[in-house]
Amino acid sequence: MNTALTSAYPTVRPALSSLLRWQEPLATRLRNRHALPGRVANRMLNVELGLYLLSELLPTSPQYTLPDLLNGQGAAYRQRPPWTPRQHRALSQARVLLAPYRDREVWYKALDKYATLPGNVRLFTRLGGWNPEAGGYVLRERLAMFRGALV
Repeated sequence: MNTALTSAYPTVRPALSSLLRWQEPLATRLRNRHALPGRVANRMLNVELGLYLLSELLPTSPQYTLPDLLNGQGAAYRQRPPWTPRQHRALSQARVLLAPYRDREVWYKALDKYATLPGNVRLFTRLGGWNPEAGGYVLRERLAMFRGALV
């Protein structure tokens, strides 16, 4: 007898490969260029996508508010400015791509691990601003990828 799987966040979970498709081949290049082990490059890009989403939808909110944004809760979410249809679509897509970060503890751990990466690899600083060590090409490449992932 099959039983329905239950979760705190009932969603249809696409296959892992389709969730990672938006970040390849950049994740592979980052892994090779910076000798990042395993899925560190993929996780780094997921964190950066979350930080990018915050910068686009709630630019004055701190990094730790991403779970509130993804869950549609919290003061920052309730006091948000009016969004365009494109911004609403970006949030919907991010809820699928960043589903694990709906859990506040998971997001905090991911931010802590992200902060330990070398500065020349990260796009964001520890405070959420743009990293001055990241070159213009890196910035443009990643921003284009994040925009493409959230359409």
